[in-house]
Amino acid sequence: MKTIYKALIEYKKSKALRMHMPGHKGIKKLSGINSAIDITEITNFDNLHNAEGIIKESMDIAAKKWGSERSYYLVNGSTCGILSSVRALTKRGDKVLVARNAHRSVFNAIELCGLQPIFIMPQVVEEWNVFGSVSSQSVKKALEENEDIRLVIITSPTYEGVLSDVASISEIVHKHNALLLVDEAHGAHLGFKPFKNGAVKNGADVVVESLHKTLDAPTQTAIMHCGKNINFKKIEQQLSVFETSSPSYAFLSSIDRCVRKIDDNSFTVWAEALDEFYEKVKAFTNVKILGKCYKDYSEIFDYDKTKIVIRPENELKDGYTLFNVLRDKYNIECEMAQEGYVLALTGAGDNHKTLKRLYKALLKIDSSHNYKKNESSVFMYENPIMKTTPEKALAHESEIIKLSESRGRVSAEYVWAYPPGIPIVIPGEEIPEFLINAEKNLLCHLKSGEGKLPGIRVLK
Repeated sequence: MKTIYKALIEYKKSKALRMHMPGHKGIKKLSGINSAIDITEITNFDNLHNAEGIIKESMDIAAKKWGSERSYYLVNGSTCGILSSVRALTKRGDKVLVARNAHRSVFNAIELCGLQPIFIMPQVVEEWNVFGSVSSQSVKKALEENEDIRLVIITSPTYEGVLSDVASISEIVHKHNALLLVDEAHGAHLGFKPFKNGAVKNGADVVVESLHKTLDAPTQTAIMHCGKNINFKKIEQQLSVFETSSPSYAFLSSIDRCVRKIDDNSFTVWAEALDEFYEKVKAFTNVKILGKCYKDYSEIFDYDKTKIVIRPENELKDGYTLFNVLRDKYNIECEMAQEGYVLALTGAGDNHKTLKRLYKALLKIDSSHNYKKNESSVFMYENPIMKTTPEKALAHESEIIKLSESRGRVSAEYVWAYPPGIPIVIPGEEIPEFLINAEKNLLCHLKSGEGKLPGIRVLK
């Protein structure tokens, strides 16, 4: 069975005169890319937008491994999959049920498709100031109150590794004649031993995964899995809209190689290294690891331990300080810092050596400081009152005013808290009181379409 990479190398060796794109013709070197395998759609290399040959064969292998009816390769990242699937599964004006901690691509899709969002708020783990799982009961209640909802969108796992009960949510969604879209960008490894089952095997209708986030594929590579309830023709139509018409064969080759070699033995070393890490950190007394104690919180249904969330409870004061210490003193660059914690993401490239290095640094931090538990401020999200749809709000005449003077006004833009990038208010929602009250404490973390607050754009 010929792989995409092998076919590309054979084409390179054929020394064909490349009278086709791209302009480097496989001769000039590209930074970090083997230009010899960067081609366009030519004979025998299939077409991502109408796959019938070598690409279709590879995508069929992916579908079989993840357990979907069909899988589609994405070279525009998970964002492309989210935009395409939302548009394929809805009609303009439809209501959609959305967990508030969705990625910004979901909100962009709602805006572009002219949808009416109904939001549910995941549970909050206040001690860590992170979103917990989406409650299946909250989904059930929302669907009972809005019987015309035909699409439900949740994120599982979250950036911090929190998993929702996708199996129960899928069952509820299907009983209400709706479809379930799961943003599983951070969970491409799920469903393969020894990790937990992912959303595909738990009954979701569409699952979008970023291969680069946890597997050994380059940034911008992703995959979308579809179940038996999906109209594949509509999905393919929308992929042709949102995905580039000139897909990178270097990316396709990387996806193909990643997919073909993955099996239930691929992650053994990674998983064993994680188990060893979590066993060792049990001895820590002043540095807390969420993956070690997640079972203590009723707000968390389950957890993906490949995400290491670290909270300092000492003179390091906050997550930002810990982030800087890990980087400057131990040369460990973590994914993200929040006020109360640091997020270290692991992936298929991790092993005993890499996790041992992280452990040793944390061990020194745990034992070399004067200890005093720090209380990080908890920013409580809530669902503001929706006055109009995002699409209509953005088309409406607007003005910029001071945030302190915005009480009762309707937002004409998104306001995000960075990190983690979850919208506090979206176009069409009434400015919530809690946002105005939080201005002084959270000003350094708040951003909007106009830049940093306090100015905010509202409807006239």
